[in-house]
Amino acid sequence: MTVTVSQPNRQRYGFSLTALDSSNNRAGDLLTNNDNRTLVQSVGRQYISHTFSSVDPTGPGLGSWTFKWKAPAQTVGRVTFYVAGNAANGDFQQTGDTIYTSSRSVEPGAPPLGALATVSAASFAPPSNALSANQIVAGFGTGLAQNTTFPAPGSTTLPTVLDGTSIAVRDANGTARDAGLFFVSSQQVNYLIPPDTVIGPATITLRRNGVDFAQGTVNIETVAPGIFTANSSGSGLPAAVLFRRRGTVDTFESISPEIDLGPEGPNPDVVFLIAFGTGISGLSSLMGASATIGGINAPIGNVVSAPGFFGLQQINIFIPPSLRGRGLVNVIFTADNKQANMVEIRIK
Repeated sequence: MTVTVSQPNRQRYGFSLTALDSSNNRAGDLLTNNDNRTLVQSVGRQYISHTFSSVDPTGPGLGSWTFKWKAPAQTVGRVTFYVAGNAANGDFQQTGDTIYTSSRSVEPGAPPLGALATVSAASFAPPSNALSANQIVAGFGTGLAQNTTFPAPGSTTLPTVLDGTSIAVRDANGTARDAGLFFVSSQQVNYLIPPDTVIGPATITLRRNGVDFAQGTVNIETVAPGIFTANSSGSGLPAAVLFRRRGTVDTFESISPEIDLGPEGPNPDVVFLIAFGTGISGLSSLMGASATIGGINAPIGNVVSAPGFFGLQQINIFIPPSLRGRGLVNVIFTADNKQANMVEIRIK
C-alpha cells in the first residue's frame, strides 16, 4: 500500500493510517517494509505512520510511503482504511500546516466456487453427457452440506433447501429455478432438474446458507434416458420388477438373479421386465421407444411416469420367450435415438 501527501511548497510531510472493520475493531495487520520510513504502533488499535527520518519530500511537492497490509485470516466483512496526512511548513510551530483526512473501503473478495459435477442418478454417465428436464440427477463435490439430510417423512413435495443447501438451475434462456432436493450430504446432492428447464446449456449453482458455494454446467436435451440399477452403479441388474401373465392370472414378482420365463407350450407365460428410469419424460411418443434383450427386439408395452415419484419413469419391456435358456443377456433401451446405460439380466 502507498500513502502520498501532495501539496506544493511544503517542507515536511507525514501521515498516520489504521485499518478497521465495520465495528471499528482492528482489521488485519499493518507491516513495515523494513526501510526505516514507517513504524507500527498499537494503542488499542494498530497504526502505521512516518518516521522522523522520512518527513523530507520524496518528490516535488509530495511525500510518499509504502508498506504492507495483511488481510485477516477469516473474513470480517468491509474493511476501511482511515488516513490522516500532514503537509507542514517546517517552522516547528503548531500553525501554518495543513491536515488532510481520507478513507477508502474494500469488501472481501468472494471465495472461489468449488466444482460441482452433475450426472444422471441412474446411469452415472460422465458429466459431459446430456441431461434432461425433470430428470433425477446427482451432483458431486466437496463440502456440499454439513450433514446427510433427507426430506421430512411424509413430504408430498420436494424441498428446495435441506440443511442450508440449495440448488439453482439457470437455463439457456437465463431463467433460474430452484431444484427439488432428494437428499444432501457432504459429497453428493441428489436433485431434480426443474421440469420447465429449456434445451441448451445450463448452469448449476449450489448454495450454502444463501451463498454461492459450488458451480458446474450441463447440457439439457429433450431426453437423456438412464436406467436405475439394483446396486446403484449404473450397470448390472436393473432396479426392476417382473410382470407375469399365466393364463388369466396376473402377478408381480421381484426380479431374481435368474428369470424363469415359465414352461414351454402353446400358451407360454407373458413376462414383462418393468424397469425404472429417468430422463425419459420428454419422449416424443411410445413409437420413439425401443429395446433389445440379448440382441433380440423386445417390444415396449408402455413408458409412463411412476405414480407417487418425482422424475421417475416406468418402462415395460416384453421378454420374448425365444430367450429361454440364454443365460446372461444385455438389455438396451433407447428413447428418441438416445441410448440408455446398458443393464443385464439372466434368463433361465
